[in-house]
Amino acid sequence: MESSSSSPIVFEAPHFIRVYQDGTVERLIDRGTVPPNSQDHNLDEEVSSKDVVLDPQTGVFVRLYLPPLELTDVKRQKVPLLVYFHGGGFCVESAASPVYHSYLNKVAAEAKVICVSVEYRRAPEHRLPAAYDDCFGVLEWLDRQAIAVEGVSVDPWLASHAEFRKVFLGGDSAGATIVHQVGIRASERNWEGVCLQGAILVHPFFGGEERIECELGAGPEVEGFVKGADGIWSISLPVGADRDHPFCNPDGPRSSALSTLAYPRTLIFVAEQDFLIHRGILYYEALKKAGKDVELVVTEGENHVFHLLNPKSENEPLMMKRILDFMDSSPDH
Repeated sequence: MESSSSSPIVFEAPHFIRVYQDGTVERLIDRGTVPPNSQDHNLDEEVSSKDVVLDPQTGVFVRLYLPPLELTDVKRQKVPLLVYFHGGGFCVESAASPVYHSYLNKVAAEAKVICVSVEYRRAPEHRLPAAYDDCFGVLEWLDRQAIAVEGVSVDPWLASHAEFRKVFLGGDSAGATIVHQVGIRASERNWEGVCLQGAILVHPFFGGEERIECELGAGPEVEGFVKGADGIWSISLPVGADRDHPFCNPDGPRSSALSTLAYPRTLIFVAEQDFLIHRGILYYEALKKAGKDVELVVTEGENHVFHLLNPKSENEPLMMKRILDFMDSSPDH
């Protein structure tokens, strides 16, 4: 890829992102974007989708996915919501990328839920907490939708078909990190319309100053992972922050108590060949210690976000089933 700047490179994660001294950013992973589906087929076998802009100034929008509905009672049928935060190290990917568009179509169809996929501001142009602010703002928007606040434009799909008392949070990689942050912030809210039922974290991207098992090995692969992960945190965290900042380390010395998380149940996925596996396991153990209801699923023989990069993996349907079972088993589902 030809450089778009003659300025010196200040950070590069190979095949991922390159940042120049003059502020130019090259995203080396660029899958492009795809438009939403037709909005006129939610009564048959197709998932419908559309984009709803929440903030024209920041560019934040959500892509809504409406599953096929039962013809017998289409006007009154209510289904749960899954608010989903895409991954990409806070720096790359999009709610409109073909990878996430395909995945959320599938989740909506198989789980029979309305998916709310969030397009948030990305680092390094917008360092954290920008992404956390944007994603938490989506829950605030959903609450206003639920109670039909005067002066707020109510989306007709949500008004007709959203069961706002059955809201789940989900995300992969950095998106899973966002799930945690949103859950901590939500503990300070007592929403009138929205009720969080659970959280799904797939291969979460957490960090910390103290090196742990997956970061202590020798060899170029481990060294490359550690250097890349540290670098991504360095361009994503507030300037001067270390990896024990609460935005990075969920159970660090300055982090909020995990017992305050707003949702009652958590499902965590880790992958055997993922360098982040032990960060995910540590998070699971910390939640257990905090008295939270949490499940851990370890997928053998797979790497980071395999379900997105290799959707034909034999383990992808097993992951999907665990996600569906988790949402179906919610006490209020």
